[in-house]
Amino acid sequence: MKTIIHEIGVIDHASKKHSVNFKKGLNVVTGKSSTGKSALIEIFDYCFGSSENTIPKGVITDNAEIYYVALEVNNQTMIIARRPDAHNKAFFRREDAFKPESIKLNYFESSYFRPLEDFKKHLRGFFVDIDDVDESLAARANRKYNRKSATPTIRSFTSFMLQHQNLVANKHALFYRFDEKEKRDQVIDHTKIFLGLVDQNFFLLSQEHERLTGELNRLKRQQDANKRASELYKQNVGPVLTQLYAMMGFKSEPLTVQQVLRAPQDSKERLDKIIIPERIDHISNAVTKHYNQLKQQLTLKTAELRKLQRQASSITKHIDEESRLVENYRQLRSPNLVHISATVCPFCHTESDGLKDSAEKLKEAILKLTSNLTQARPMKAKFESSLVSVKREIESLSNEINKLNEEIGEIEKTEKQLAQQKSLYESILIIKARLFAILDTLNLADDIELDKIITSTNEQLIKINSALRGYDARTGLEKASHKVNEYMTKIGSHFEFEASYKPINLHFSFETFDLYHLTPTGEKIYLRSMGSGANWLYSHVTLFLALHKYFAELGDKCSIPTVLFLDQPTQVYFPNFKRDNSESFEDQKNKEAAQRSKNERVVDEDIKAVENLFSQLSIYCNSIEASNGFSPQIIVTDHADDLTLSNGVSFESLVNGNRWRKRGLIEPVPTSERN
Repeated sequence: MKTIIHEIGVIDHASKKHSVNFKKGLNVVTGKSSTGKSALIEIFDYCFGSSENTIPKGVITDNAEIYYVALEVNNQTMIIARRPDAHNKAFFRREDAFKPESIKLNYFESSYFRPLEDFKKHLRGFFVDIDDVDESLAARANRKYNRKSATPTIRSFTSFMLQHQNLVANKHALFYRFDEKEKRDQVIDHTKIFLGLVDQNFFLLSQEHERLTGELNRLKRQQDANKRASELYKQNVGPVLTQLYAMMGFKSEPLTVQQVLRAPQDSKERLDKIIIPERIDHISNAVTKHYNQLKQQLTLKTAELRKLQRQASSITKHIDEESRLVENYRQLRSPNLVHISATVCPFCHTESDGLKDSAEKLKEAILKLTSNLTQARPMKAKFESSLVSVKREIESLSNEINKLNEEIGEIEKTEKQLAQQKSLYESILIIKARLFAILDTLNLADDIELDKIITSTNEQLIKINSALRGYDARTGLEKASHKVNEYMTKIGSHFEFEASYKPINLHFSFETFDLYHLTPTGEKIYLRSMGSGANWLYSHVTLFLALHKYFAELGDKCSIPTVLFLDQPTQVYFPNFKRDNSESFEDQKNKEAAQRSKNERVVDEDIKAVENLFSQLSIYCNSIEASNGFSPQIIVTDHADDLTLSNGVSFESLVNGNRWRKRGLIEPVPTSERN
């Protein structure tokens, strides 16, 4: 998202404004230690919705009444601000154009302050329009209070925008806020949104896909249940139909079971015309024959059941016997020693070895038996498998016997009713009613409405799947990673990595956010293993320049602001500059040179490396603007000054008056001047 910071400032207790102005492209704020350079990145972070005020304690925090940032997002100018004494609120005000002279203490009217959470949601709307990022409503239902997943927030953008002085050359961390796992995971998860790979419609489609898939599965289960019920009822049609025909005294079947099952409703109409009093054969013995057949079947089935029950009992006995045998195996121990005594004749005192030979043979036999028993293959699994199979047969046969008993019972019940002088036709009508009730249930399997709903749901899912394939976020992230890696190769080639890492071959993944150098042999060397501070610095800078080049290339599709802060990047070359109190950069450079030993690099070599760093930043900004029409805004706060850039750009034009050698961002306000 095309973003430019016009001004970062502080209004003190005396209503005096202390501001820093910025322009597009590369901006440099240079100066000695403790002048407020590093406070700029913290002021921006605080005004950009941070729940924590990390502005360094000192002159600035002691005198600040208001912290503010004037910025422009896609040609929309806005002022955001925070009061240190109202930590849970933030200021937001839109303007037609930025007018620096209008920013005074009375500009920050209380009516423009709103709760911090509301402020962040409102500001987010200028970068990304999304309210619901749940792909699964089922997952949401499992959360406490049916809570939504965390939506993208402007705070996630800061991971791509801010490189603090303790981060810009850190070997253990690349991104701001990634020390907290929850925030890290949110940034990674939301990156597909920030890069424009998915939008609100994607998540709504995903939710609808899940809902329809669940509904389709439910409908199919219902359809299957109907079919199973229908199959069950079909099994009952034959016996009832046979009984009905027998009671009517039919010698042949007017309608076969197959005909009835093929067209249940039509069969009902035909049977209505067939099952009438006039067609009853009162002298027929069909019922008796049918009854005898059922009794015969019952006898055979019962005999078969008894056989299976005996078989099951036998298998169970074998399983129990083997269990006892196995237990005995465990307790069986072969003798370690055999004590043999010689037999001596009481008369001649002659010893006999016969007993010794027998004992040796007995010992061998015991050892062999023990070995055979311990190596015997258990049969329990086979027995158990056979038992399950037999039990299933018993269950199936028992069901058949129950049905036969029911049919026999129905015939006996009818005979009893006739004996009580009830009409035969009345009994026939009862059986007919049972048959028709069963036939009505058969239509469940052919539920036309259910089929229509399933077809319609499938059609909706096809459309949604087609729409979701149009997003393909995973492939998009892979392509984005490939593009950033391509840019890093070009950008990194201009920085002074150690010789062992040349040519630098950095690789980054938007799916894991890992960075590593890939050697010609295919070895991955991660940042933490890459050696010197210069390697760490250039890895950070290379990655973030490549990222912002890709963001600029995406244009309005990308939600991430095109702003990058680099705080104290040259500290790897001038670590002693943390105590920089000199009136000029030249003086501090001379002090640094005097403090270095003979084994350390001379200052001039480090100055060349620093000049190259700033030259590459300047070249980068100019090339991006030439190709995309605008450049990411890079704001560097550092001690370095009076540098000569290789592209001919004046370093003074980058500083643009923001040199703090004799002053700082803010001077203490006398107590007498405070409001």
